[in-house]
Amino acid sequence: MLKRLVLASASLILAMSLTACSGGGGNNEAAPAGGSSVSSGKTQNLAIMDWGGAITEAHKKAIFEPFEKKNNVKITVVSPTDYGKFKAMVESGNVEFDVVNVDSDFVIRGGKQGLLEKLDYNVIKKDDIIPQLVDDYGIGAELFSTAISYNTSKFPTGSHPKNWAEFWDTKKFPGPRSLWKYPTGTLEAALLADGVAPDKLYPLDVDRAFASLDKIKKDVKVWWNAGAQPPQLLANGEVVLAEAWNGRVSTAKKQGAPEDVEFNQGLIMGDSWVVPKGVQNKDLAMKFIAFAIAPEQQAAFSSSIDYAPVNKKALDLLSPEVKERLGQSPDKAKSQIVVDIKWWVDNFDKVNERFEQWLLK
Repeated sequence: MLKRLVLASASLILAMSLTACSGGGGNNEAAPAGGSSVSSGKTQNLAIMDWGGAITEAHKKAIFEPFEKKNNVKITVVSPTDYGKFKAMVESGNVEFDVVNVDSDFVIRGGKQGLLEKLDYNVIKKDDIIPQLVDDYGIGAELFSTAISYNTSKFPTGSHPKNWAEFWDTKKFPGPRSLWKYPTGTLEAALLADGVAPDKLYPLDVDRAFASLDKIKKDVKVWWNAGAQPPQLLANGEVVLAEAWNGRVSTAKKQGAPEDVEFNQGLIMGDSWVVPKGVQNKDLAMKFIAFAIAPEQQAAFSSSIDYAPVNKKALDLLSPEVKERLGQSPDKAKSQIVVDIKWWVDNFDKVNERFEQWLLK
C-alpha cells in the first residue's frame, strides 16, 4: 500500500502501498456477513474491510455503490484493514468479512499461511491486469508510486532532482530531506542513487544499498512513517525533498501547497483484493472482485483519486490529463519501476531488522 505498519507485525506484512496512501476516515461497524444465504430476489449482504478515508470514499463511488445497484447487494464497509483481526477471525472460523483490501505482499504471505481462498479465475478476468499483481490468492486493486517529491518554491521551473542520484546529491541540490522509515522502496531508491540500472535492481544488493544510505543519512531530517507526513513537511518548508507517495503530494498540490512529484524512477506498488479462508459468501465475493477490476470501474476510481488502475484497458478510458496526473502517460509510465514484492516476501524480516539497527547507529 507496506504503508500501514501500525496495523500489522513485520511477520505478517512487508509492506508496500501503496499505497497509498489513504487518508484518515471514520469507521463503520458491521454485522458479520459470513454465513448469509439469501434466496433469489432478496438483497444479499457483502462485508468489505478497506483502508478507510479518501480511498474508501473513492471505492464507494466508483465500485461499491454501482455494484450494489447492479446486483441487489448491500455492502457494509469496515475500516481500516487490520491484519491481526484478519488472522484471528480466519483461525477462529468466525469469518466476518467477505472481501478485504490488503497490501499486495500480504497476498503471498497470507496464501502460504492458509489465510486466503484461491480466486476463481473462471469468474475474474485477469488478462488485462498488471501481471505482477496477479496471484492465486489475490489480484491488484490499485497502484501508487513512491517517488521523488519536492518543494516548488525551493526548486521552481523544473530545477528539482530528476532521479535518485540527484536526490542524493546534496551539493547540487542542498537542503534537508525526508525518507520513508521503511526498507521497501527506500533500499531501491538507494541503489538507483548509487547507479544500479532499473532492470538490474533485483535481487537487491543489500550491502550496497546500506552503503548508499550512509552517504545521505546526515541530511535526512525526518524519517517518516505515515503517508501524511511528507506533504506536510514539504508544504511548511521543513524539508525541500522527500520520498513520498504520489497521491498524497498531488492532493496537497491541488489544495495549493507548493509541492510536486517527479515520476522518473518512481517505485510502483499496489494494493490487492483478497477473500478470507472459510468465507460463506465466496461466490458473491468473486463476483465483486471481477466487477471491481473491470476497466469501467477502474477508470471511474482513478478519475476521482490519484491511484492508477491495475487494469491496462482502463487507461484507454482516462483523459490525457488524468493519465499525466497519475504518472501513467506513456513517457512517465515507462520511466517507473514495479517493486518486486516476491523478493521482499522472502527477504523482508532479515532486511528490516538490519534497517532498524542501522537507523539507531
